[in-house]
Amino acid sequence: MEAITINKHTQRSRGRPKQAKDDLSIQEVIIATASKLFLEMGYETLSLHEIAKACNVSKPTIYYYFTSKSELLKVAIITMLKNVHRNTMRLLNETDNVEAGLILVAEARIASPHIKVEMLLKEAESSLSEEQLQQIRDAEQRVYLLLSDFFQAAMDKGLLRKDDPLFLAYTFSTMLLISNREDTMHLHASHLELAKKVVGLFLKGTLA
Repeated sequence: MEAITINKHTQRSRGRPKQAKDDLSIQEVIIATASKLFLEMGYETLSLHEIAKACNVSKPTIYYYFTSKSELLKVAIITMLKNVHRNTMRLLNETDNVEAGLILVAEARIASPHIKVEMLLKEAESSLSEEQLQQIRDAEQRVYLLLSDFFQAAMDKGLLRKDDPLFLAYTFSTMLLISNREDTMHLHASHLELAKKVVGLFLKGTLA
């Protein structure tokens, strides 16, 4: 009698969610949905059950991909920071003009819920491990380093006065964070107007 072989790759691991698409697509849905809900509801009040319901999956499915709510939050924040990094790089590459590039970045950042991410992280900080916090800080640092490289290139061309480019990246980002406050937004008609104001103030102290 001919032996019957079983392809181990076709067997479904115990607890693994059934799906028609690849694993990553479900994981991406969970991350995107969780990111939105975390920003809207905060960390403490939002449950994994609510996230699962919004994703139309079971709670065990959430646990299949993420070991805990804090781990899901960490991945959600890092994913948002990776998006910020990718969009910032794209915008800075759209123009060789320092002011125009910074305005594009500022407008995009002011339009995003960046301050909510900062508030969310502050709320959840005690629930995150030091390793999780460090991974988030590393992702955030990559955004600062991207801006730092941009400022260094502008200095090398004589467009900005010589200074610590990383310090300028921190300063510029802090100005954007303040501008992202809702009470500040009420003072201006548009994100573009506020972006131009912030960049104008920033460049007054940095132009060569």
